[in-house]
Amino acid sequence: MTLVDLSSLQTEGRNPRTTNIDQVSTLELCRLINDEDAAVVPAVKECLADIARAIDAMAERVRNGGRVIYVGAGTSGRLGVVDSSEIPPTFSASHGQFIALMAGGDAAMRVAQEGAEDNMNAAETDLGPLNLDSQLDSLIGIAASGRTPYVMGCLAYAKKRECVTIGVACCRPSAMEASGLVDCMISPVSGPEVVAGSTRMKAGTATKLVLNMLSTGVMIKIGKTYGNMMVDLKASNLKLQQRSRNIIKKLSGFSCPSTDEEIDDILRRCDGSVKLALATLAIGSTVDDARRQLEAAGGKLTEVLKHKSQQRFKTDGGNVTPPGNTPLVMYVDGGGTKCAAVVLGQDGKIGKGEAGPCNATDVGLDTSISSIKLAAQNALDSFSSSNDIAPCLNLQSADFVSVWVGIAGYDRPEVKARMDPSLSSLFNIPLESGKLKISNDIDVLASAASDGNVGDVSHKTTVVLIAGTGSVAMSYSRGDQDPKEEVIRIGRSGGWGHLLGDDGGGFCLGREAIRKALYELDALRIANLNSPLSNESVRSVTPLSKKILEHFNIPANSSDLHKSNLDLLSTVLADTGSNDSSPKSKISQVARLVLEHDPNCFMSNEIINTGISGLICTLSPLLHSSTMPSSLNPASTTLVLSGSLLSNENSRYRDALLGELTRNGINFGDVKVVKSPALTGANALARKVFGNSGFIC
Repeated sequence: MTLVDLSSLQTEGRNPRTTNIDQVSTLELCRLINDEDAAVVPAVKECLADIARAIDAMAERVRNGGRVIYVGAGTSGRLGVVDSSEIPPTFSASHGQFIALMAGGDAAMRVAQEGAEDNMNAAETDLGPLNLDSQLDSLIGIAASGRTPYVMGCLAYAKKRECVTIGVACCRPSAMEASGLVDCMISPVSGPEVVAGSTRMKAGTATKLVLNMLSTGVMIKIGKTYGNMMVDLKASNLKLQQRSRNIIKKLSGFSCPSTDEEIDDILRRCDGSVKLALATLAIGSTVDDARRQLEAAGGKLTEVLKHKSQQRFKTDGGNVTPPGNTPLVMYVDGGGTKCAAVVLGQDGKIGKGEAGPCNATDVGLDTSISSIKLAAQNALDSFSSSNDIAPCLNLQSADFVSVWVGIAGYDRPEVKARMDPSLSSLFNIPLESGKLKISNDIDVLASAASDGNVGDVSHKTTVVLIAGTGSVAMSYSRGDQDPKEEVIRIGRSGGWGHLLGDDGGGFCLGREAIRKALYELDALRIANLNSPLSNESVRSVTPLSKKILEHFNIPANSSDLHKSNLDLLSTVLADTGSNDSSPKSKISQVARLVLEHDPNCFMSNEIINTGISGLICTLSPLLHSSTMPSSLNPASTTLVLSGSLLSNENSRYRDALLGELTRNGINFGDVKVVKSPALTGANALARKVFGNSGFIC
C-alpha cells in the first residue's frame, strides 16, 4: 500500500464530530473524547466470532506448550508487549511462551524508532532465532492501519513456516486482510480518531480489548481459571500469597484447612500451585494423584471436580449449608434498560443481581443472553454471601426447583427459537421438565394481581400497563378453580417500538419536550437573524428548555454561547454506538426532566397530558374491543402499573393517569403498582412451588 492510499483508511479520516474540539470548553472536550471512546466496544463486538475462531485456533497449541508471538510497531507493538508480559504472572504461564517483538527492538518501547516499521526485512532477523514450530506456534500481527510493512513481513515469515497467523487491524478492507497471510482476521473498525490519525486513542483501545480477549480466552480454554477465579497462579509475592489463601478459603469446600498455616503448608506441598492445592483438597487424595487427575482433565479443575461431592463449597471455616441442599426459585427480568434477577430460598432468604440491557431487538441475542447469565450469577452470589450459604460456582450447580425468565422482545419467533435452547443450557434445565419457564417480561406482572396470599385473588381479569422507555398494555384471565393456576394472556395493545408507537412512554415524553425546545430555539434564531446569540437573547427561552440544554451540556448562559450555537439537534441525534448514548436513550432520559419540573409549568403539563392521552389510547382496545370476553370490564379487573414512569416515587405521572381514567369513566376494581418485576416474579414462583405466603414484597 502506498502512502497515497493512507487517506482511504478509516483510522486516518477526519472525524466530523470533533472538528471544533480546539474551541470548546475543557468539559466539552472530555465529553467528545468519551463519546468517541464509547464507539469502541460495539466495534469489537462485531468481531466476536473472529476472535472466538482465533482463540480456538491457538488454545490447543498453547496447551501443548506452543508459543504466541506478538508483532507490531509503535502503539500496536507496545500493546503487544504489555499483553504478553502480563500473562506469566497472571496465569503462571512460562515466560518464554508469550513473546512480543517490536519494530525497532526494545528501545522502541520508550523512544520511537523512526522508519523501523517500514523495514519488512527486519522480520526475518527478529523471528529467525525463535525457530518457529509449525505444529505449536502462533503469531499475532498487530497494525491499526492493516498495512505496516514490518508486521506484514512477520506474517509472511510465520505463514511460510505454517504457523497459525492472526491479524488485528482497525480498518476494513486492509492490506493485511487481502494478503492471504492470516488464518484469522480481526478488524474492529473504530472509525476516525478524535485527533485525525492518532491511533493510540480509539484504535489503541480497540486493539487492547482484542488482545486482552485473545490471551484471556486462551488461558480460560486451557484451564487456567475455575469459573472466573484465577486458580492457576503462583504465590510469588505477599499480595499473591494472600490472594492464594483467599481463593482456597473460598473454593476448597468443607475440607478447607482451618488456619493460614495449614493452607500455606498444602501450597508448599503443591509447589505453590493454587489449582493443584484445590484439586488435592477436593479429591481428598495425595498431591501426586491430584496432579495426575488434573493432567488427565487437560488442566481443567472444573472437569476434575464435576462429579465430586466436595465441589459443594463454603465461604470460610464456619457452619454453612451446601448449595445442593438448598432448593431455590429464580426470576430473571430481562428488561430493555437493565436485567435484574432475584433468587429465593424455601425459607424466604433472598439474593439479587443486575446486569446490562436485555432487549434482544436493541442489543442482540448474544448480549441479551450474556446479561441474563451475569444477572443470575450475581443473584446467586448475593444469596450465598448474605445468607451463609455455600456459593455456587455456576448456575448449573444450584438446586433450582423453578426458574422463570421474562425477556423484552421474546414474543418474536426468531428470538424464541434461539433463546429457548440457550437458556435451557445455561440453567441446565430441560425445556420439557416444566421447571423452566420463558416468556416476555410483561407476563410476570399479571401475578401481581394477587395480594400475595394463596387463595386471595380478588379479580379474575387483570390489565397490565407499562410505561418506561416505551409503553405496552396486556390483559390476562385467571381460572376459577385454582388461584395458583397460570394466567392466560387474552389481549395486547401497543408495544410497537419508538418508531411507530410507545405513546406515553419515556421516549414519547422526551421527544415532545425536545421538539418544543427546538421550536423555541428556531424562533430565537429567526428573531436574532442579523446578530449573534447572546446571554440577553436567550432569556426568553423557557425554564424547561434551558433545563434540557443543561442536560445535554449545551451552554445557554455563558461566554461559550457563541461556540455551541445552541445546537441541540446535532447533540441529540449524534450516535456513538453505545446503548446509553444512542438517540433513543438520550431522548428517553429527558422524560425525567419533564416529570421533575415545576408542576405549575404549562409546558411540562402539556407534555404530560400528551403522554397520558397516549396511555389511554393504548389501554382502550383492551377494554372496548368486541373480541374481548364480556367479563373484562374495569370494575371487575385489577390494573397493574409498572415501568419507571408509573412505579417511581414521584407519582405525578401515575396520579395524572388515574385521574384521567376517572374522568373518562374508567374505574378499575383495584390498582397495584409494581416497582420490582424481578421480586414479583420470584415471589410468584415461591408461592406456587413452596406454598409460602410471607415472602418479601
